[in-house]
Amino acid sequence: MPAHSFEQVITSEDEIRAILGHPGQRAADKVIDHIDEHCAALIAHSPFLVISSADSDGNMDMSPKGDPEGFVKVLDDKTLVIPDRLGNRRGDTFSNVLQNPKVGLYFLAPGYRETLRVSGTAQIVRDTALLESMSVQGKVPTLALVISVEKAFFHCAKCVIRSGLWKPESWGSVDGIPTLGEILVSHSNTDEPAEEIQKSIDEAYETRVY
Repeated sequence: MPAHSFEQVITSEDEIRAILGHPGQRAADKVIDHIDEHCAALIAHSPFLVISSADSDGNMDMSPKGDPEGFVKVLDDKTLVIPDRLGNRRGDTFSNVLQNPKVGLYFLAPGYRETLRVSGTAQIVRDTALLESMSVQGKVPTLALVISVEKAFFHCAKCVIRSGLWKPESWGSVDGIPTLGEILVSHSNTDEPAEEIQKSIDEAYETRVY
């Protein structure tokens, strides 16, 4: 059961449309079923994306991916490839894709206000030539996620403008946010000191990015 109850809960599409209205023709028609030259241009400049996936029970996950700009390969107008780099070995996205191949991608390019949303079907591959073509600093990824594109469209910049995302002068202080070491001590059953955990994390950031 939800932790809180609310008096006015929207439960139908009709209720949503009564409040939001319907999208204009331009917004309704902007979805395409492939990667065109405009999508490819943003992807070529994007060093960061978020991939959403879900298991067979519908439990959702979102995983950030980052690399030098253009790290996502456009094989053709229906196919994207995302290399897998060193991480914590959880493999949440891979586990989900094995159960439910539907994924969503959200691309950002620093300094460019609009963002790109792509959705489709994923598979996990290990083709040697493909993996070698995506090496960075001499390190070849061990896996790649291939996305068969079904939908793609650009998202307007209002959320980026409101957030000041690309304006460092508008950023607030991060004072008061604990270190990852402190968070892991709080969230897991460990007696290891937070300082030691943070030290190992910082070392990994220096030596295990690739």
